[in-house]
Amino acid sequence: MFEFMKTFTVRANYECRKDGILPGYLGSTIRGILGHCIRETYCQEKDKKCFLCERREDCMYVRCFNNTGGEAGAVNPYNIYVHGQGKEKWEKGDTCVFDLTLLGTATEYAEVYLAALIDAEKKGWGAARLPFRLIHVTDSKSGKMLYARGKSWLHNLNPTILSIEERNASYACINFDTPLRIVSSGKLLRNLPFDVLIQFLSRRMSLITQKYTDVCLEWDTEMMLQQAAQIRIADESWREVPFSRYSINQKTGKLELDAIFGWVLYEGDLSCFVPLLEAGKYVHIGKGATIGFGHYEVFYDS
Repeated sequence: MFEFMKTFTVRANYECRKDGILPGYLGSTIRGILGHCIRETYCQEKDKKCFLCERREDCMYVRCFNNTGGEAGAVNPYNIYVHGQGKEKWEKGDTCVFDLTLLGTATEYAEVYLAALIDAEKKGWGAARLPFRLIHVTDSKSGKMLYARGKSWLHNLNPTILSIEERNASYACINFDTPLRIVSSGKLLRNLPFDVLIQFLSRRMSLITQKYTDVCLEWDTEMMLQQAAQIRIADESWREVPFSRYSINQKTGKLELDAIFGWVLYEGDLSCFVPLLEAGKYVHIGKGATIGFGHYEVFYDS
């Protein structure tokens, strides 16, 4: 169903070089570091905001990292998933492992992202500016090396298509292992009815497809949501988690982003929704997807 979408996930391994404290969810920190690295390399108007810059249409930083809007909104063609979420106390020798997933046309600029990962070890991480050394970067799917000890294997930068097998399913258990932020009418949802999941997931997939592929998805949204409304919640467990990240646009310097953690077991005729649920594992769902929010695993009864 989504074979038109190219995807490529690189896995980066860094070693902490000094004891210190970092935020429990490092996706925002890592995104900021990579953004600085790409901007320093490609931005020619560093004193201007991207959305005000006349060069934005041809800027590699905007194209790869900081989409300023348009018909598809400000959706970006990548996301970050940090393994071992929740760790705050770091000691020298600890390793940080995270995945950077590229979607659609972003896969054509994989070298740009790889260069940013290499440059990231020159930056201090977090408010404490902890130093990290890049150990290696690999293709998370094939395991092939992309970078280690100053050597790059650019011929291994090979994206794949988003190939998803159909399957019959009457039960699906979705486990969110990063914060989930689904906001409707300005309010954070405290649970996740299936039709809401499908509404937000299909919307995100449509925006990414529109902006970063040459395909325009045409959903029968009304019928799809009617079918989704028939899926029941068999069991669920949620808890609220506070989250904040640094923001220069806030007076306090912090942006508060409350979220929920948990899992939900759905019951019903889920077979037609399996491709979208599987695609969601790559694109994530909800706000903060680029920094790793809304990442989930899904398990079926067959």
